[in-house]
Amino acid sequence: MQKSRIHQHLVKPLAWRQGPEGLYPFELFWMEGNKDMEGFGGCFAYCFIKEETQFHPVEGMVVHPYDEVLVFASTNTDDIIDLGAEISIEIGEERELYTFNQNYAVCIPKGTPHGHVKVRNVKRPFAHFVLSLDPVYSGELIPESALKPPVPGSSKYDGYARIFATNVDPKTGKYRGAKNAPLRDRFLAEREITPEQQDRSGMGYINTTDERGVMHSKNVGEMGPGNADNLVWLYGNDLQNFELNFLWGHYTGTGVWHRAGESHSHPNEEILIFTSLDADDPFNLGACVEIAMGEEDERYSCTVPTVYICPKGFSHLPEITLWADRAFGFIVMNNDGTHDSPWKNRDGSKTLYED
Repeated sequence: MQKSRIHQHLVKPLAWRQGPEGLYPFELFWMEGNKDMEGFGGCFAYCFIKEETQFHPVEGMVVHPYDEVLVFASTNTDDIIDLGAEISIEIGEERELYTFNQNYAVCIPKGTPHGHVKVRNVKRPFAHFVLSLDPVYSGELIPESALKPPVPGSSKYDGYARIFATNVDPKTGKYRGAKNAPLRDRFLAEREITPEQQDRSGMGYINTTDERGVMHSKNVGEMGPGNADNLVWLYGNDLQNFELNFLWGHYTGTGVWHRAGESHSHPNEEILIFTSLDADDPFNLGACVEIAMGEEDERYSCTVPTVYICPKGFSHLPEITLWADRAFGFIVMNNDGTHDSPWKNRDGSKTLYED
């Protein structure tokens, strides 16, 4: 008997197009909540940077009436912290300059001028994505001629540009874990836990974090063989208290991603984004991943960059990688500072892992 397909509208291939005028000098994956993602409360962009360039905006600065995060994400599957390029960006009317060469997230509060991003010394391609907390893109470009001179010594936005790693101090870049850093085969109950180490994912991911703030969750604890080789995750209190948490991961394994339960939902909306890690083949995921959507357990799979849209309270998962010819990327954008995600069985009963 054929299953229902009532959630088909929540599964969409990423749209490749030119972004807003003056923002990027090239085409990229660009999705707006109202127009492209069934009213989701955010916008999303994704691209690869392979050479020296500047963008967001191409010239001058830009200001938005909403919070957003600019992410510079490593595609190096051997070291997710190593970006492979040097980035600089100015933030605020003070034009505070921040420069980095690691996996980084740059928080831009609403009304804050920022840009442009300059890319130098590219040793390998990296991924760049933007998470904007409004369903409609809006931005005012500020020409170079209208910018005020930089304010020497200003540090108003210190910590807004931070290393993109889990449980790492944004200023020092050092891991804030217990005295004995967790290893892949060491579980939560066996370690001295600080308040910063509490599992904010709600799914056991903190158990898999190494001393650099990188999670290696494949086949660890409640995670299955399809889970991440490398994963980093930030939450609202890492992101200037934005109503946002998000992750970036590299995946190569096949099989189920989670063993803890069949499905879960969130009190806030979320999107699940599958992307290529190959800058020379951005339209091919290099894998086939299946996700169950809704209480009806409708199964949808993708082999191209795709977004799965999960409204508030919408059941989704299990997530299963059916095959993988190469590593691929995965992004979660959840519009809440935390990630409440209770597991449940399809019949509504609690799972083995719930109290």
